[in-house]
Amino acid sequence: MNENLRKCLNCLSDILFPGNCPVCEKEPYQDGLGYMCTDCEDSLPWISKNGCKFCGIPMSGFDFNGLICAACRDDKPQFLKGKCMFLLDQNGKKVIHEIKYHGVKDVLKDLPRWLDRCGNYREFIEDSILVPVPLHRKRLKKRGFNQSTWIAGALGKEMGGRVEVSDALTRVRDTPTQTKFDRRVRQKNVKNAFALSKKNSLNIKDKIVLIDDVYTTGATLNECTKALNSKGFKNVYVATLGHG
Repeated sequence: MNENLRKCLNCLSDILFPGNCPVCEKEPYQDGLGYMCTDCEDSLPWISKNGCKFCGIPMSGFDFNGLICAACRDDKPQFLKGKCMFLLDQNGKKVIHEIKYHGVKDVLKDLPRWLDRCGNYREFIEDSILVPVPLHRKRLKKRGFNQSTWIAGALGKEMGGRVEVSDALTRVRDTPTQTKFDRRVRQKNVKNAFALSKKNSLNIKDKIVLIDDVYTTGATLNECTKALNSKGFKNVYVATLGHG
């Protein structure tokens, strides 16, 4: 898309659907292109190098693909590998909250710029089926949207024909929010909470990348992986925006 046309469309979008930069809360599109201010985008703790092969957290002093952090060594995830974009410091949390709790989908228009900052994130999800972590129908009805579906859709749009997006999982138990639970309680809370949808077009040989907004302990993503593993899907990866 022509840059000038994009600026005009972004300005029109802000008039019709006003919002603010999630970090500094000033008007969006200060440069006409990015919903988030360039300086605010620069301030986020981007994960640009290799980290833990499972959760993606940076490991100080290392840039080697295959290292495993202490948390993942103690409790090895079920999926094969993971990737995250940024750490959830104060500013990183603001970005997630703007999407997840305020329902500002326009923040994800910046996703192509985010991908440019995150090493081989594009290559990581390439040639895969992106499967968003589902909400239970009651939670979805109350909230009105699933942020993981938004993220998967934005990634799919950016990647074009190099990925597909599929709502192949369903949430069969309406579990309490994980926010205030520790690792063990989180694991118990989401145990057997997910299942493969009866109407899905997945092939057992597909590369599956589970998509969620954040990676905290990995409990939810693990349970989603188990649901896929139980049906014979072994090539399962995970990708999120934040880590913390």
